[in-house]
Amino acid sequence: MVKIFLALITSCTFITAWAQTPKKITLSQKTVAELVLKQGPKALEVNLRYQQFRLTPALTLSAYDWKLGVETGFEYDKSAGLLSSTSSNTAKYERLRTTATLQKPFTTGTLLGLELSRLSQKVDFDTIPTSPPPSEQTLDVAGLTLEQALLGNSFGVADRGIVNAAELTYEANKIARANELEDVVLESIRQFWNTYVAQENFREAVASRDRYKKLVDAVKRKTGLGYSNPGDLPQVQAEMESREQRVKSFSVAYLKNSENLLTLLALDPTTEVTFEIPQDIPAVPKLVQKKIEDLRSIRSQKLRVEAAEENLDAYESLAYPTLNFVGRVYTSGSDESSEGSYSELASGTRPKYYVGLKFQYNFGSDIQNEQIINKKLTKDLEATRLQRQIQEATDIEGQSERQVQTNYAIAVSAKKQREFREKASQELNRSYNQGRTDISILITAMNNFFDSEVQYYRALGDYAIALNEWAAVRDELIPDDIPSADAK
Repeated sequence: MVKIFLALITSCTFITAWAQTPKKITLSQKTVAELVLKQGPKALEVNLRYQQFRLTPALTLSAYDWKLGVETGFEYDKSAGLLSSTSSNTAKYERLRTTATLQKPFTTGTLLGLELSRLSQKVDFDTIPTSPPPSEQTLDVAGLTLEQALLGNSFGVADRGIVNAAELTYEANKIARANELEDVVLESIRQFWNTYVAQENFREAVASRDRYKKLVDAVKRKTGLGYSNPGDLPQVQAEMESREQRVKSFSVAYLKNSENLLTLLALDPTTEVTFEIPQDIPAVPKLVQKKIEDLRSIRSQKLRVEAAEENLDAYESLAYPTLNFVGRVYTSGSDESSEGSYSELASGTRPKYYVGLKFQYNFGSDIQNEQIINKKLTKDLEATRLQRQIQEATDIEGQSERQVQTNYAIAVSAKKQREFREKASQELNRSYNQGRTDISILITAMNNFFDSEVQYYRALGDYAIALNEWAAVRDELIPDDIPSADAK
């Protein structure tokens, strides 16, 4: 029994330890970009928000859906009428009426309609008239209607303009979505490097504190032997406290950046991150000049300009009075039996034709002119934005390339500076132990070495971020053919 109990305790302890083992992950720039696109909450927000734009073109096209309508019902009629000479000649009617209509608008300004109806009537006279009609009759009617816009949306100019504008705007939004996702990736890469820099700064702060601990111990030994100068020990002890403060400060900064990175990537908050960083500073790549017209932001804005032009053309057409051609063709059949009524309908011996024009003019508010002004202002606004974005894109690419070159030079220089500061600190430490250097000079050298470590990792991160920003400016950080935001 005791053995079983001990086995259970051991098993539970193992399970608890396994459950508390933190997850580990190795992150590089590539894995960060893949993770944030796959599961990052900000990328998900972008995709969901742009999926909402699917509704606008669908709503626009819904105006041209097939419209099917069916109505059927029973009618009981014993109402008084002026044709009855006396109340004794009233009759009661029982009617079964069914009507089916099918309509289809087209973007050519055409409305095509089909109508089928059947009226079955049964009459019961209170007093039978001299020439009574049949007690049961059926009337069938079939009709085809055509309506064509001649003026005001002439032959569908406005219809096609509105549809094209909606589709162009949606295409522009899909391109803009890729740009927003690229911004999300760039933000995550910035956070990746900021977290790595914060980690290295924290490690260097700890290493600097350890170096000062050794220096404090050395100064204490010299003081005990009477070899140190007055004030040497308090100086290094004060610097030791400064290093303790740095450790606390850099620890908080590292934890903050680490939490922000895990949140951006939707990873477990307890995940331990290992950074995969290139050992050498990569040289500045030589890239061919990017055509401004090929940039996603420019292509998207061009589509918005085209959409604004389509809307303007549409509303200029709609400002005219409405003049439509109307044509109707009907055939009917009537008989005491439904079969006979349908047969007469199909024979076409009872046709009915109508040809005409329908005119409508709205006036009073001058809304048509105001709509044209509004659409023209929208077009001018989008065209102005396009010109501004072209110029800004040209400037930003040049600025990004110069920033990359500058940050590369700074990173290379910071690496050399760190090596020189480390060498100076080591030599002055030996010199101090030999009694040939003042403690203040050694403290300055050690602090400069720590600062050069911090500056180097910051310069390394800034160079990597600048490279990614340059790639983002050229639309090369993520491909154009990323998975669509369309809902499945």
